Amino acid sequence: MPFIPVRHSAVPLSFRALETTMALPHSYVALRCSAGTVHLRRAVRATGVLLTTALLAMTLTGCADEQRLAAKPATVTTSASASPSTTPPPPDRDGDGIPDSSDAYPDDPKNTPQQPPVSFECDTGNDWDALLTVRPGKDGRPDFSEVWAAKPTSCDAQAEIYPVTDTEKAALKTSKYDGGDITTLYEMCAAVDPEDTYLEAGFAASSEQIPEINAALLLCPNYPYAKKWRETVKRGQVDVDLAAQGRIFDEGTFRVGKEIKPGTYVTTDVDGCYWERQNSSGHTIDNYFTNGARRVQVTIRSSDYAFSSENCGEWRPTR
Repeated sequence: MPFIPVRHSAVPLSFRALETTMALPHSYVALRCSAGTVHLRRAVRATGVLLTTALLAMTLTGCADEQRLAAKPATVTTSASASPSTTPPPPDRDGDGIPDSSDAYPDDPKNTPQQPPVSFECDTGNDWDALLTVRPGKDGRPDFSEVWAAKPTSCDAQAEIYPVTDTEKAALKTSKYDGGDITTLYEMCAAVDPEDTYLEAGFAASSEQIPEINAALLLCPNYPYAKKWRETVKRGQVDVDLAAQGRIFDEGTFRVGKEIKPGTYVTTDVDGCYWERQNSSGHTIDNYFTNGARRVQVTIRSSDYAFSSENCGEWRPTR
């Protein structure tokens, strides 16, 4: 094989590649592939042409591979970014920031304490044990609309009811009940019996009934017969005031001028009625007895010391 000398100058070969150095043994040439050119940096003395050619071919192949890698577009790996949440917020009817699912009062932004629904067993005429519900209403007042629609003549609560709202607490205070139970007030509001005693014409509530009716009206001011209730209370209050003045009194013995007032009094529908006026010694000034009468009248004078009566019922001042 003929000997072919290798020139010591660099051999330019055009490639687009990054610099890659191929290290050869000490006795060989160092080949460098830089941007656009391959250089034969130093000739090898006494090197055969085949070896030199092979070395050059290896270097050029490496440069070509490097160019292909450099020319290949970079693959951009993108991770799927979290898409904006499309899940709607939980329902919040009253807009107080508390989801309805965990809001004790979902329709009240102020979250005012409310009485839970109360169950009643009512007599509606058609159904002797209809189960009806009173639900929380506005301003701390219960909503009796479902019960009133059934027009029950009487209702019994299925459990005792104690005040929760400020309105209920005010009703308890107004009622003057000894305990803390307001079940009776709820039952009064639930029943809409047109034949109830409180609705009778001319009926006057007693001193005990007046606070009870007023308390019920605090709970159910829109009661179907609320107007008649108020009239009953008004008439009863007149009597309470007269009794406080000593101008309405029942049977017994009373000091004139201290416990009762002098004046003309009347009682009605009596049976076995006896009365007498007395002086300071207890002697009878005047007296009267009847087995039965539609009306009995007496005039008590300021000079009388006491007035006594039996089975005469309630004495009221004449109009």
